[in-house]
Amino acid sequence: MEIDDDGNIKLGGDANYTNIESDGSLRMHGSATTFNDLTIPITSTKRGGTKDPDFNEFKDNGSGSQGVFGFDFDDDTEEELYFMVQMPHSWVEGTTIYPHVHWASDNANVGTDKVRWGLEYTWSNVGEEFPLTTIIYGEDPIAQCDPVLEDYHAITPLGGITAAGKTLSSILVCRVFRHANHANDNFNRDANLLMLDFHFEEDAFGSRTEYGK
Repeated sequence: MEIDDDGNIKLGGDANYTNIESDGSLRMHGSATTFNDLTIPITSTKRGGTKDPDFNEFKDNGSGSQGVFGFDFDDDTEEELYFMVQMPHSWVEGTTIYPHVHWASDNANVGTDKVRWGLEYTWSNVGEEFPLTTIIYGEDPIAQCDPVLEDYHAITPLGGITAAGKTLSSILVCRVFRHANHANDNFNRDANLLMLDFHFEEDAFGSRTEYGK
């Protein structure tokens, strides 16, 4: 631990450390940073009216309950949902963010079959123009689906989105979809999209000022 002449406390090494400044503010540097989830509840998304997934019962109690519902994405038709997301004040500005989807198989064993998901987005800072969209895809879950389980909960990463020059409160305008007409999507049942979220790196509890880090 080091304490400088201004009363700032440094915990850690030269490159990777945490600062507790004299006013009590905390800031992490290097590998001392942490990751968190920026979650997009699927029930907060918007259907566009032309390629809409069905909102169906997902599970019930087996004895006639109303059950719980979710969005089913077809296995042979591209379907989509729309949403927007704002980067939080705790984010390490300019660091890569990692979108991924949580989904479940539709009352069928997945085995080695795959569901291919896509994300189309445009990203802009406050005071800047939104560029043309970019589309990224993912089909490989972080763990192989158990071949004997139904309604299996899977996570499929969509790769990293570089964020050079992006700042807090920047906004992504997005479309998430199942790329069902692609050869690599070979799960021949509906897939229930549970959640979409972004892993992002944090270096503080928030920003020092209302609009700046």
